[in-house]
Amino acid sequence: MAQTSKQSFPEPYVIKGSLPNRYPRGWFCIGADHEFTSTPMKLDYFGTSLVAYRGQDSGEIHVLDAYCPHMGANLAGAGSMVRGDSVICPFHHWSWGADGFCNHIPYANRIPSRARIRAWPVMRENQLVFLWHDPDGGGPIEDQRIPRDEEVFEDGWTPWVIRRVQVDSNCRELIDNMADKAHFGPVHGSEEVTRFVNISHGHKYTQLMDGRSAMGRMESEATYHGPGYMLHRLRQYLPDGAESRFMSLVMNVPTSMEGFEFLAGFKYPAPPETKGDPAAQIAFVNQFIDENQQGVFADLAIWQDKTTIDNPILCDGDGPVNRLRQWYKQFLVPLEEVPASLKERRVYVKN
Repeated sequence: MAQTSKQSFPEPYVIKGSLPNRYPRGWFCIGADHEFTSTPMKLDYFGTSLVAYRGQDSGEIHVLDAYCPHMGANLAGAGSMVRGDSVICPFHHWSWGADGFCNHIPYANRIPSRARIRAWPVMRENQLVFLWHDPDGGGPIEDQRIPRDEEVFEDGWTPWVIRRVQVDSNCRELIDNMADKAHFGPVHGSEEVTRFVNISHGHKYTQLMDGRSAMGRMESEATYHGPGYMLHRLRQYLPDGAESRFMSLVMNVPTSMEGFEFLAGFKYPAPPETKGDPAAQIAFVNQFIDENQQGVFADLAIWQDKTTIDNPILCDGDGPVNRLRQWYKQFLVPLEEVPASLKERRVYVKN
């Protein structure tokens, strides 16, 4: 029997992967509004440490660089406190205002002129808190503001419940899911995807997906507003004619070039017996999350153990992965380098 020459087989494929050399530009959700109090919260994002707190006077949420330039203490460390709209360093009680300027030193007659730390732009929308990041130092872009979603404010919903997990992978790995039609079966247990559409339009990217299973029919709509905040709606039509719906969030904030904090948010119709009791509603959502682990958390084991791949071998059953990556790249380059073509609305249908 003739043997096939080894030369007729291709060489083993060589995976190529590289990390971005800068963090993405845009609004990043750092949590639900109700999570922030006058107790300083430490956030390790964008390769540094930040402090977030709610001002006692204004009720507004502020985010500052956390390292005090006096002697390097962390403004969110043990012993830190909020006084008025200022955060007090636990080391020597230097007081830092919401604008980042030192406004009081208890043992000094004069405040050094250079005593200023970075104050980060913050916005509150959809009962969430967002932080603006631009590696080039630019301020928030008006047409990229997080839009108000009226459904979030309808009566009868629970508060947002946010779960946080550190992932040792670049945050682009999460974004790939928007175009990855084929993973919904193996990872999320979806039995049949009957419609799969991706829409790219400026800084927004939408996934529309319909499916069928033994539980009935479902309709899903998910939209990224920039690189870090995705709002997802799911409606299920059960075999008995009943209809259910819920909202979720899929979000990321880079912690380093090799890692990100994954924030998953959940909002469900509140059971009648929990009306007027936010704590009971949050407990209900947490129980539901714990009992349904095939949702957004099912990807975690994959993300934690995969490699970065810039040259994926794709087949005709895959979604528009490379198109999605072209869309995401706009947040990794200076504004003047963003292609004008990305402003055009483009639709990719995968049946």
